[in-house]
Amino acid sequence: MFTIVWLNLDRSVKNSYSFKKKGVRMGKIKSILLTALVLTLIIVVVFFRDNIPQKVMPDIMDSDYIGFYKKACELNDAEACNNLGLIYDYGKNGESVDHEEAYLFYGLACNLDHASACNNLAYLYNNGKGIEQHNGYALRNYKKSCNLGNQEGCYNLGAMYYRGEGTRPSRYRAAKLFRAACKEGIGEACNDLGYMYAKGIHVRRDIFEAISLYTDACQYGEASGCNNLGNMYEDGSRWVKQDDAKAERFYSLACDLDDQTSCDKLGHVYGKKIRKIIGEEDKKLAEKACGYGNGVSCYKLGELYYTENKLVERDIYKAINFFDKACNLGQSSSCRVLGDIHKKGY
Repeated sequence: MFTIVWLNLDRSVKNSYSFKKKGVRMGKIKSILLTALVLTLIIVVVFFRDNIPQKVMPDIMDSDYIGFYKKACELNDAEACNNLGLIYDYGKNGESVDHEEAYLFYGLACNLDHASACNNLAYLYNNGKGIEQHNGYALRNYKKSCNLGNQEGCYNLGAMYYRGEGTRPSRYRAAKLFRAACKEGIGEACNDLGYMYAKGIHVRRDIFEAISLYTDACQYGEASGCNNLGNMYEDGSRWVKQDDAKAERFYSLACDLDDQTSCDKLGHVYGKKIRKIIGEEDKKLAEKACGYGNGVSCYKLGELYYTENKLVERDIYKAINFFDKACNLGQSSSCRVLGDIHKKGY
C-alpha cells in the first residue's frame, strides 16, 4: 500500500513537472512565432515601401516658379519682388543675368519698403548696372535701406559719405555708420573703421583700437580684416611686435576666404623660413610656400630635384615643373635654368 501511494505521488509530481515544462515550451514557441511575424512584416514594409502610394508635390516645371513669384509681386508681396530681382541680378536657377529686370523688381520691392531690396537697388545705381549711374539716387536708396534697419545698407551709406559720392565727404558720418554696422556684425564696417583708427582719419589714431576692429572684421569673415592683421604682424612697428607666426595665421585665414593677395603673402612668410632645403620639414614648408605662389621656394624645390642629394631621388621632370612654376611667378633664375635644361635636350 505504501508502495502504491509513493508511486502515485511520484507520477503526480512528474506530471506536474511535465505540465510546467510543456507550458514553458509553449510560451517560448509563441514568443518565437510572434517575433518571426514582426520581422516578416518589417521586411515586407521595407521591401515594398517604394510601391506604397504617397502624397507628392505637383510636377511643377522649374520655369513656373518665376510666374508664381511674378503673380505674388503683382499682389504687392515685397519678398517675391526682391527674390525676382536677385534671380535676374545674379542669374540664379538657370535664368540669364538681366540687370534691367533686376532694377525693375528691386524698385518695386523697395517701394514696398523692403530694406534689402532698397540696398540692392542702390548698388545698381551706384555701379550703373541696368540703369544709368546716379550716385544721388544710390545715396537716397542706401539711406532708405538703413532707415528700414538693413545694416548692409547702413555700411554702404557710410562708404558713400566716406568717399563723397552723391554728397559731400563726411568722415564723421562715415565713422558713425561704420561703428553702428560693425556692432551688428558687418565685417566690412569693422575693417573700414579699423583703417580709420590705424591712419587717424577723423578719429584719434589708436593702433590698439584698429587691431581690435580688424580682429572683429576677421572673425565676421571679412578677408580684409585678416589681411590687415597679417600686414601689421609681418611688418611690425613700435606699437606691434613683429611676429611671423601671427602673420602666417591671419594671412592663412584671409587666404581661406579667397583673398589672393593674402595667399601670395602667406607664401612669402613661408618662404622666409627657408634658407636651404636640408630636411623633410624644410621640403614640406617649401612645398607650402610654392603652393601659395612663392617663386623662390618653387625655385629651391626645382634645385632639390635637379641635383643629386640624400633627401630626394633626382627627378628631372619634377625639377622642370618647379622651375616652370617659379619662372611664371617672375623668378628669373628659374627661367634661365629652364633654358639650360632645354638646351641639353630635355
